[in-house]
Amino acid sequence: MNESKSLTKFFVASVLFLIWNVVQGALQAQGPIHEFLEQGPAGIIVGAHTHVGTLGWVTLALAGALYYLVPKVSGKSLSWPGVVNWVFWIFIVMLPINSLIMILAGISGGKAFIAGKSGPEIEAILTPFMIPVGILSIVCGIIFLIFSIQIIHTATKKIT
Repeated sequence: MNESKSLTKFFVASVLFLIWNVVQGALQAQGPIHEFLEQGPAGIIVGAHTHVGTLGWVTLALAGALYYLVPKVSGKSLSWPGVVNWVFWIFIVMLPINSLIMILAGISGGKAFIAGKSGPEIEAILTPFMIPVGILSIVCGIIFLIFSIQIIHTATKKIT
């Protein structure tokens, strides 16, 4: 398959994350939902919305664009082309799982807050959600660090 055509998946996935982001944003703007999001830990849901928009929509589109443009502009072949699929697939599996867990954490924490729970009680409710969120966030960070190293290496390597 042509390398440029294989990058199309970045743009398709990016637009799917845009749709998710727009729908979630429209829902969050509705009065009762907006009021719920202001209830203590329910605000974690807003963080999930931000992650889907910034990482899913914007960063994924930029990654696809850089994978295409850096080799074209620099005249250098992409370093470690096999990494491209790993970056894509790991990220598009991890980000939705991470975001859904954040939404569930926000719902659980918000309900607990409304029920009058506080401090350690809320922490006990959130911990089973936030541990995997932390792990998945680290994995996503590592994936985009690998992407960044790949792009920098491609742009700065000597043509042989």
